[in-house]
Amino acid sequence: MEAGMKMRVKKNIIAIFVVVVLLCLLLWNANKSQPLQRQTRFLMDTYISIHAVGPKKTAFEAINSAFERIKEIDSKFSAYNPKNQVYAFNNKNQAITDGEIIKLAEIACSVSRQTDGAFDITTLPLKQLWGFDTDNPHLPDDKQIEGALKNIGYQGLLVGKDKLEKLEGSFLRIDFGAIAKGYALSEAARVLKEKGITSAIIDAGGDIYALGRKSGKLWKVGIKDPKAEGILGFLEVEDISIAGSGDYERFFIADGKKYHHIFDPKTGYPSQGLCSVTVVYKDPVMADAFATAFFVLGTEKALEFCEKIAGLEAVLIKDSQEIVYSQRLEGKVNIIK
Repeated sequence: MEAGMKMRVKKNIIAIFVVVVLLCLLLWNANKSQPLQRQTRFLMDTYISIHAVGPKKTAFEAINSAFERIKEIDSKFSAYNPKNQVYAFNNKNQAITDGEIIKLAEIACSVSRQTDGAFDITTLPLKQLWGFDTDNPHLPDDKQIEGALKNIGYQGLLVGKDKLEKLEGSFLRIDFGAIAKGYALSEAARVLKEKGITSAIIDAGGDIYALGRKSGKLWKVGIKDPKAEGILGFLEVEDISIAGSGDYERFFIADGKKYHHIFDPKTGYPSQGLCSVTVVYKDPVMADAFATAFFVLGTEKALEFCEKIAGLEAVLIKDSQEIVYSQRLEGKVNIIK
């Protein structure tokens, strides 16, 4: 390690953005006539919890089915599974023909176009260069970053009806990490509903989907305080997703400066200005993608997006700790700190 450089890594995989378990249990204790069943498993590099309301046998069968679906998604979309098509695309330059992967890539590229590249699934070279896929991230030099940027850009992805390819001569590598959890939430919720569950909370490492209500009451979902333990406040929600991005998930300190894992695809450096973004939207896939995009876009542009898209809301916390809300969310966040 270079002299004068001190590094610290934090990788919090236990529901970083949304503190939901305690709130769920409080609601359960308030009305035990509707039992709340819960399971937690480690998938997609995080802890995922599913709380479902219903008879024990029915709820657990539904929860198990939902977890099996999440496991399938984890296996299929991981950039580090040598047996899947994403890995072959990245490392062997093989086209992707799996329709499910192509569909999610198409959605990702659509978000990239909407956000002028603030969201981009081709930033894997930056993640690997900075070492955020290891336990020892580090600060690369400008020349290394410049070299990595040459292999980044969603415009180089050729998304066809039956095939996902790269532009000829391209060395693009893709990572669905900023959108796959949202997709897993969407699919898990679909499975639960198909199994007869009408009330549930799915927590995928802090990204949440709230299905229905609990005992006739809205679910209470906490918003993590980005600078301290505990929550800043909470939202009361139903049939909606809540996704977050923050500079305290994965970061290190070098020469007194904090470097986190959310990169600006145009500069190759971690985005600056915001320390936390929480997006509220009906579609978990889009909520997950927009949470990352908003972190890169910054406060003003993020708020502009919320005005353009019906039902899209956000809570933005600046580095200065100022809390900013999208217009329709103003007054709906219950602040407790």
